Amino acid sequence: MEKRTLFAILCITYFSFCTLYTPQPLLPLLVSELGISANDATLFITVTLVPLAIAPIIYGYFLQAIPARTVLFFAVALLAINQLLFLFATHLWQFLVLRFLQGCLLPGIFTALMTYCSSMSSKDSVRKVMGWYIATTILGGFSSRLFAGLIADAIGWQWIFGFTATLLALSLLLLRYIAADAILSFARLDRRSITRVLRSPLFAHGYLALFFIFFVFSGMLNLLPFRLTEISPGISAFDISLFYLGYLIGMPIAIYNEKIISFFGGAGRALCWGLGLNVIGLVAYLTTEIHFIWFMMLSFSAGMFFIHATLSGLVNYYAKEHKGVVNGLYVSIYYASGALGSWLPSVFYQRYSWEALIYTLVGMTLLGVFFVTRMTRATRTLEECLSDWQ
Repeated sequence: MEKRTLFAILCITYFSFCTLYTPQPLLPLLVSELGISANDATLFITVTLVPLAIAPIIYGYFLQAIPARTVLFFAVALLAINQLLFLFATHLWQFLVLRFLQGCLLPGIFTALMTYCSSMSSKDSVRKVMGWYIATTILGGFSSRLFAGLIADAIGWQWIFGFTATLLALSLLLLRYIAADAILSFARLDRRSITRVLRSPLFAHGYLALFFIFFVFSGMLNLLPFRLTEISPGISAFDISLFYLGYLIGMPIAIYNEKIISFFGGAGRALCWGLGLNVIGLVAYLTTEIHFIWFMMLSFSAGMFFIHATLSGLVNYYAKEHKGVVNGLYVSIYYASGALGSWLPSVFYQRYSWEALIYTLVGMTLLGVFFVTRMTRATRTLEECLSDWQ
């Protein structure tokens, strides 16, 4: 792949991901600005993740054999228009409709970009390119939160959408550096293929582990602004956005995943370290020391990305057949758990307390640990199961 082509792909990836989590650090501000409840505010994230969860199932019936650049052009153009429309929204239902439509457009963009990364790279370089792609999505996810906080404090929270629309317009200009001959490849997730995959204890338990762990991660990242506002009532949107700096730890984990696994002596040990860091970071959120919370975001995020990178690698390693279905289910479960995790913990938090929520989420994380153990037992012992994958 030419360097300018890869640069264009990564720029479009970055600009697209800059739209995904923009409301997150603004949630307490949206509560006061729109006169809505905290539970309603969390729907800004939930309604966008729902289409991402069902896209691998639905898109397989509509977007097969369509040129990737065609999908990319129309999806990016419509997403830019979508972002501009936010400037004119005044009611909660309008915001939620626009966020849902945004979630419908993003899967086409992400799949087209991943198609280019895999189809235009040599066999020897495809893992490295995919590592850079994933790292770029992480940087975009952080930037969406950072830019939202910065712009909200500087000129008003609505203008973040004008900013992201401008970034997407730049993406359209970059399309000329990308070839037009790549074809999208969506696996159809029909009932029979799904049943065949889920009959395997390895995949079934791996998916359950992913569900619980990302549910917890999504819930904590969504509720963090409310917790920070509770501890420090005068905290600004930009200061809240800085607490997501720990999210960036996912970039080196994505780029150097194989080296990290080797450093820990195998994927099994890396997975255990990830689970440990995740639990430690989660328990640390019981503190009211605001600087310590910032620091422990590193541990919590590192744990999540260790787990995510290792689990995705494992399911691909053992997917001898139905690989497209295996990956499609992985993506669906990932975003379905994210959608539920961005809303249900908020309901629990409002009804009970922060401490009760943390203990509940720790319990859910331990369920994830249980299913990880069952997943490895479905083949061989942990080290034997993973030693071939090092």
